[in-house]
Amino acid sequence: MAQVETKHYKDKRYNSLERFISYSYQVSAIENLNVKSVLEVGPGSFVVASLLKQMGYSVHTSDFDSNVGADTTADIRSLPFEDKSFDLTMACQVLEHIPFEDFEKGLSELSRTSSKYVVISVPRRNTGFNFVFKIPFIQTLFKKSFFDISILFPVRFPGFAESDQHYWEIDFWQTSLGDVKKIIKKHFKILKEFSPPLNKYHYFFILEKNENR
Repeated sequence: MAQVETKHYKDKRYNSLERFISYSYQVSAIENLNVKSVLEVGPGSFVVASLLKQMGYSVHTSDFDSNVGADTTADIRSLPFEDKSFDLTMACQVLEHIPFEDFEKGLSELSRTSSKYVVISVPRRNTGFNFVFKIPFIQTLFKKSFFDISILFPVRFPGFAESDQHYWEIDFWQTSLGDVKKIIKKHFKILKEFSPPLNKYHYFFILEKNENR
């Protein structure tokens, strides 16, 4: 059963500045890896899939909801693709839509259908301060576009569990970052983990399959 109507992905509140920042980091993560084919599970508004196609990547999309218009309709816990069908599989802001006890199953399917890399992001509940500084010559001197400094605190936001969308989120009380990483490390080497500037709610993992997988 679909958790949101398809018009949700066209709403201006969904396609916010913060979400486009995450889109940028999804694309950047793929650009930094030597891949040609990508499976995106949960394409949402198809912004990332469309951009990747324009950049020359072979992109296949999959979603649980047939009304979304993805190439394949499937549950992330049972993807209908052969082993190693894609160079990279990606599921951003998707895995929290299944119970946490199924998190490893979803990861396992992303691993099985990828030949090497997986990119995921999941929500991490926090509040605090995020400062982004851009100064002259920063790109030349430091090889980066800006400095990102955050002071964040874990916080409880009641109601998300009753929204009929998220089963879990990384927090300090029920599902810790350590819990999530412990499961991830069964299947992958964590190449990088981060939250984008101005969108600390999205927590990214850039993953490489373990050699025995």
